[in-house]
Amino acid sequence: MRPLFKRKYIFEIEECLYEARKKLRRYWAGTLACLPDVTTETNHWNNSQTRYDLDCQKILYDCLSNISLRITIYSEESNSATTYGKNDNFYVLIDPLDGTHNAVLGFPTYTSSVALYHEGAYVFGWVYDISRDLVYTAALGEGSYLQSPIIVKRLYARKVKRIEDMRISFHRPKGNREKIFIQKLIWTAGKIRIYSCSSLEICLIAAGVLDAFVDIDAPGHERSCDIAAAELILREAGGALFDKAGTPRYALPPSPASLSDSGTLIALSSTELIQLIV
Repeated sequence: MRPLFKRKYIFEIEECLYEARKKLRRYWAGTLACLPDVTTETNHWNNSQTRYDLDCQKILYDCLSNISLRITIYSEESNSATTYGKNDNFYVLIDPLDGTHNAVLGFPTYTSSVALYHEGAYVFGWVYDISRDLVYTAALGEGSYLQSPIIVKRLYARKVKRIEDMRISFHRPKGNREKIFIQKLIWTAGKIRIYSCSSLEICLIAAGVLDAFVDIDAPGHERSCDIAAAELILREAGGALFDKAGTPRYALPPSPASLSDSGTLIALSSTELIQLIV
């Protein structure tokens, strides 16, 4: 593979993730042949950790362990940090499997995410759309890209000015006030699409497929580990992220807090659209 970004250390982590991509693809090709398992009760899904989450985490850890950089990894599926390498000091925040319920059901919207943090900022984001074998990626100040096995494409978010022209996805709310808000969006927006995989939905905004992803059910579901990689991809494509109140939202640095800071999220293709949403 050839370097996509200028920083040499990003290319090194990309090489590790290139191997992870192949292993994740192979793992799910075999796993999906056995899913959905009709003998497993799924009517009362509680978002608990599954063996699929842990298997994906192991694949990512195994591939990242070959890096020469000194990286400290915080993962959604682990209670403690893991450190590899010796040179410099980098931090990594990963979500091994976003959209676990989709994956277990064989519904084709689930991802693995990796975000690299260095010197006070997220500098690299990688979101792997496993079922379609597509990688969304970005480096700070160098733009966002979509990589398939045969092409590389620069990403730019769409620029729309009316809700009637927007393509919107959302997390289904439970509160009555939030339900009313979402119902208004449903009947006003140009198109509605539901994926139940926030990292992918944010990347689809960066790719110009969607214009908004809305999760306003207090206290919210989106943690930094869920959105860090996708956030950088969206910002580099020209988009923005806010909370329910319209305040800009940023992922926390990799840390124990970044694994539990659930909050509301409104991801948009442009900053100006927040005035139409809140």
